[in-house]
Amino acid sequence: MRERTFGAEIEKSITNIKTGLPHGVSPNFFKSLINIHEKNGFNPIMDFAGNTIIGVKTNQFGEQGLDNGFNLQETSIPYQSSLESLAELMKVDLQMVQEALENEGASVINMSIHPLGKRDLETYKAFVAPKGIYPYLWYRGWDHTAGIDARAQNSPSTGVEVYEAARACSVIIGAGAAFIGLFANSPFEEGRPSSYKESRLTMWDRMMKYSKVSGDRRVSQFPEQPFHNLSQYFNWMFGKDTAIHFVLSGGANEEYKNVGDRILVIPSNPSVINYLKGKSWQAIRLRDLFNSFPPQPVVVEPQIDHFVAMQFAQFASARIRFSLNSENFPLDDFISALEDIHTTKVEEIFNQFATSMWIEGRDPGANFPDQELLNMGEDVAQSVIIAPSAIQAGLIRNLDEAWSYLNQYPWEMLRELRNKSIQDGLQGEIAGLSVYNFASKILEIAARGLSQQEQRLLRYPLWVLQNKANGADRALKFVDKHGGPLNKSLIDLVKSRRVIVK
Repeated sequence: MRERTFGAEIEKSITNIKTGLPHGVSPNFFKSLINIHEKNGFNPIMDFAGNTIIGVKTNQFGEQGLDNGFNLQETSIPYQSSLESLAELMKVDLQMVQEALENEGASVINMSIHPLGKRDLETYKAFVAPKGIYPYLWYRGWDHTAGIDARAQNSPSTGVEVYEAARACSVIIGAGAAFIGLFANSPFEEGRPSSYKESRLTMWDRMMKYSKVSGDRRVSQFPEQPFHNLSQYFNWMFGKDTAIHFVLSGGANEEYKNVGDRILVIPSNPSVINYLKGKSWQAIRLRDLFNSFPPQPVVVEPQIDHFVAMQFAQFASARIRFSLNSENFPLDDFISALEDIHTTKVEEIFNQFATSMWIEGRDPGANFPDQELLNMGEDVAQSVIIAPSAIQAGLIRNLDEAWSYLNQYPWEMLRELRNKSIQDGLQGEIAGLSVYNFASKILEIAARGLSQQEQRLLRYPLWVLQNKANGADRALKFVDKHGGPLNKSLIDLVKSRRVIVK
């Protein structure tokens, strides 16, 4: 059995300290990060999009860069062998980011949306990061303004064995109502109250509404049924009404958002599975579609790297992520295995060629330590960022019990409960099952998958249950108690949610 690994992508909404309004980082932010790393004896490397710096990379902290905009910082933390070491890296990363932001009068806030952020084209142009994939998304028909108000998630990554990956992904998806109920933190959007406790998660409906491919909408939602094997997962993700996004010239060894001029689109829009079945396809360079008419066709031959590059292409509650050794990969056998959704033939191939495999959770909203949480106890504040990773790891380690518990309910009921959690948080309920009770049970099952020492990492979600108040509930209470004009209340809310790291 491979050693368990633990990583995370932590997104952070940024605000101007004085005004409380959204803040886009300047190049000086990254230069400050570089200075901090160099003072600590690390060797930072700048990450560029064209001539614009968009991140800083180190072996110790991964990439401290941007998500979709200069107002949304994201750190991709490298894999660790323990949850404790991951928690320490999260803390130090936040300290460094806060120090670098302080130099330009800004701060991370403990919210999963900046409540005063806007999503119009003017704001989009002001904040969007210059990543090569974003023009493609507009070409696909996506409304990429949908998340430009700094919609931040806490995305845990937990290493899994190949043969448990499908069930583990299903468990994290099925437990979505618990993750949302515990970590919902966005009851306001675009300067006004939302009708959702976690309005962050409503962005996919807006983003995919006019997609040219109907399957894009389907795979951004709760799947129709749980996955029992990898073939079922990949057929859901890459079959029927879906279409391949693009092919990367030169292989798949680059983060997909920074692919720039390497994007080749397939005008006939086959699904990924049908694409793999073809001997060759006519493609067009995306840049030629925008800049040159008629575009010059390019012939591409399917290879497994093209499949690997598409693993990001669903936006539901959890993803199966992997890296493959493509040398001598049996592509024809793999295509045949995909056609058999009742066996583990895909697992047999992946077991030989997968060099790593993990589950990426996508439901927890961003939560960070602030003064209010520090007042509740340093143990509560210290566990805020690591808690989603601890819950996900505990469920996967205790996979049989988690799977058995979720199977007590119809899958459709778990989907509806998740919807209720987005709307009503812990107060949501469907058919007599409350999000609060469901989250309590999920937390118990996760705790049994953790060591006694690791269970202290659950202190924040336990505090949320004890007080029946997540970040959204506390934000609503603050504004209600504040009184006065809503805009002033939201500015003061943002200022009160300034992140503090001790």
